[in-house]
Amino acid sequence: MKYPNASDGVKKIYMSEILALTASVIVVICSVIGMLCFDDPDLENLVIIMGVIIICALGLFVAGYLLQIVGIVRASKDEPAFKVSVIAIVAALITTILEAVFYGNYVGSFIVEIAGDVAKFFLVHYIIHGIMHISEHLERPDMIKKGKFIFRIIYTAIGFEVIVRIFELIFGKEVGEQLSMPFGVAANVFQAAEYFMFLIYVGRANKMLKNAD
Repeated sequence: MKYPNASDGVKKIYMSEILALTASVIVVICSVIGMLCFDDPDLENLVIIMGVIIICALGLFVAGYLLQIVGIVRASKDEPAFKVSVIAIVAALITTILEAVFYGNYVGSFIVEIAGDVAKFFLVHYIIHGIMHISEHLERPDMIKKGKFIFRIIYTAIGFEVIVRIFELIFGKEVGEQLSMPFGVAANVFQAAEYFMFLIYVGRANKMLKNAD
């Protein structure tokens, strides 16, 4: 195998994304069931069960996050581009903590939120960049082409998100969100597309590296 560390690392990154997606689906389903049953005294036990399942799902989020860190660090041993993702994932964690610290402070929250978005951008960007670089050495132009297409989706989503941020900065968060709603919806659509395309892309990279001689 040409890239044993990258192969193991990308596999762990892929597994971390699957864990995060699974946890998200569980949380959404259990939250909806919990809300529908909340006002019914006969279903009180079901609401409690849903709450316990949600807590367990949050544990999956944490496990996925730690697995992603391990995977990125491992992959960086074969491909330097992943080293930027290591810095980015740490920065993303710090901004998440700071968001709680600055909760209620509009200016502070706004700055920290932007910093978090930038960190997450670099995290995903350099995972894709690392895979594309390896794909070039493995002579897989199809993977390079797919990576470039995902980049275009990411940049489009960022463009709409920037418009939303500008409106929020000028008119305040609530008014800005209302005025920029069409752009916000477009940003969400492209972000959702970006996420699933990234998940599929990492999965294909995992298979590619497994089959590398």
